[in-house]
Amino acid sequence: MSTRRSARPDAARLAAVLAALPEGVILFDADHRVVLTNPAYDWLMAGAEAHPHDTTEAVIRARIAAGEYGPGDPETLLVRHLAYDFSLPQTRRRRRPNGTTIENRWIPLPDGGFMGVVRDITPQVEADTALHRRGEETAVLLSGMRHGLILWGPDRRLILANPTAATLIGVPSELLAPGCTHAEFIDRLLAGGYLGSGRLAHAMAAEIKARDWGHPWVRHFVNAAGRFVERRSDPAPGGMSITTFTDMTETREAEHALRRAKEAAEAASQAKSRFLATMSHELRTPLNTVIGFSEALAAEIAAGRGAEYARAINTAGRQLLGLIDTLLDVARLESGRFDLVEDLIAPTRLIAACLRQFEPAALAAEITLIGPDPGVALPDLLADRRRLSQALHQLVSNAIKFTPPGGTVRIAVGRDGDGLGITVTDTGIGIPEADLARVFDPFVQLDASLARRFTGAGLGLYLARALVESHGGTLALASVPDAGTTAALRLPAHRLRLPLPQEPP
Repeated sequence: MSTRRSARPDAARLAAVLAALPEGVILFDADHRVVLTNPAYDWLMAGAEAHPHDTTEAVIRARIAAGEYGPGDPETLLVRHLAYDFSLPQTRRRRRPNGTTIENRWIPLPDGGFMGVVRDITPQVEADTALHRRGEETAVLLSGMRHGLILWGPDRRLILANPTAATLIGVPSELLAPGCTHAEFIDRLLAGGYLGSGRLAHAMAAEIKARDWGHPWVRHFVNAAGRFVERRSDPAPGGMSITTFTDMTETREAEHALRRAKEAAEAASQAKSRFLATMSHELRTPLNTVIGFSEALAAEIAAGRGAEYARAINTAGRQLLGLIDTLLDVARLESGRFDLVEDLIAPTRLIAACLRQFEPAALAAEITLIGPDPGVALPDLLADRRRLSQALHQLVSNAIKFTPPGGTVRIAVGRDGDGLGITVTDTGIGIPEADLARVFDPFVQLDASLARRFTGAGLGLYLARALVESHGGTLALASVPDAGTTAALRLPAHRLRLPLPQEPP
């Protein structure tokens, strides 16, 4: 009697516990019939409830009819679910027709029966799905970044690294495996030769290991692919650290290009200033001559003399005119308003006229002027006679100007491949190799002082090259200091006009 009285309170307590549980509970006896379900089970399985004394087969058939197990042949679904061994603990998840996701845990009981515990895990599944989706989005974001990124934990272990980090460091992605410590990673770089070799590499590794993680740290290096990379480490919340890698190659090249452009602009500005000062000097000299001799001429005319002064004035005037013509030609070239006239020219005659013009100057300078063999047969040229003569004039004038007394200036002409070549060679002072690239620049003079030894505006070679290139040709210099200079002018094949073959008599 006392046992019955004690069992009733236990049953009441058990019923209260089952009613209070948030999980659904269903109990089967040894015959696999439903003994009881708690309210949470009835609520969670609404639409597919189980009732006391229902067999396992009846419960499964009811759920198949309610669509709990998805589409398919009912008998096949029945066989499949009856085949589960309920004498073993097991857990399964499935999505119900109402959209919720439940987790079923089946627990065998000592009397041969079993108990099912049902839990609504929809929020957990949704959170896991959202977390997985966020992880995929983060992976896409990290892999698509043009910056390399490594996240280090507070214990200095690698948490994650994107593929760009390995690319910019220049190492296999396996070296950036999560879990390795920062010191281990640096040791791998050192062992793989990625930090170089010798004592310098070991010193670099020690410096990187010893850095203070509490402060930003920046270092630049060139990776194996020759890219200039900026490595930056910054502290992050929670004692973590973020290391980023940025390819600075294009930025660095742009900075260098900007610096070179700035330097070139400053050099051009200085060259123009020097040029203006030089031109002031060059213009003042003949003007002083004109003014001085004109005053003397006025006095001499009164006395019945003055021919010598008139010649001096004429020479100074021609110097001024030549300077002004040169400036005008440069202005036309830079503005693009430079037209050529097509003349049929005999090269040997062009050179002979140039030699005649410079014979007095060469004689006065005690320089031997040698021309080509006049009997050499050459094709005629289709070119602007005045402009080509002007270019040749600049080259011969320079050769005479920079050749000391007793020297030689030689002009040669001949076929150069399928074109025509004219060379002007002197035995003068020559040009240093470092200055050869600058002598053709406008407003640039190798001797910038006003009291320089050699006069001139400094535009001769620039103008000569421009005139030759306007004909489709080239002009180059070869020089050895104190040994002389050779100017090589070449005109292309389409400028040549070969004589027609004569028919036999």
